[in-house]
Amino acid sequence: MANIKQQKKRILVAERQRMENIRYRSSIKTAFRRVVEAIQTGDAAAIETAHKDYVSLIDRATAKRALHQNTASRKKARVTRVISRGPQLEETKKRRVTRKTATKAAAKVTETEAVVEEIVEEVVVVEEPVGEAAAETTEAPAKKPAAKKPAAKKAAAKPADAEEAPAEDSAEAPADES
Repeated sequence: MANIKQQKKRILVAERQRMENIRYRSSIKTAFRRVVEAIQTGDAAAIETAHKDYVSLIDRATAKRALHQNTASRKKARVTRVISRGPQLEETKKRRVTRKTATKAAAKVTETEAVVEEIVEEVVVVEEPVGEAAAETTEAPAKKPAAKKPAAKKAAAKPADAEEAPAEDSAEAPADES
């Protein structure tokens, strides 16, 4: 914090100037929005008045040094391009996805998947037929996918063992006979 009286005054002046600059920039953004709205309506007189107000605000902000001259020129060129392009379809704003929001979204997805799975399980239980046929139909599909994967692995493993086993037996058999 400043200790000298003049420094304290200067801090207050700088704060006032900063607030004034914020007001200029905010009003420029609002004026741009008004120009775009006028373009969407298609009224030439409204577009012209909104454009004049927008350029006037930019010039005033530039004179007070709230905006740099290059920034002012860029904003004027931008509004001219928007006006010449004419009315456009309104697009929704796309938000940037941050890690925090992505994590929250992933958590919501997993929660909804869990709820959906519970509901599906409940529906399957309700729709099962009653009796011996029900036991066969519910058990058979459940066992087939589980049985296929390990069976395939075991089947692949068995021929290798089967080849090795006869080879060992045949190797041991002649050795025993000799």
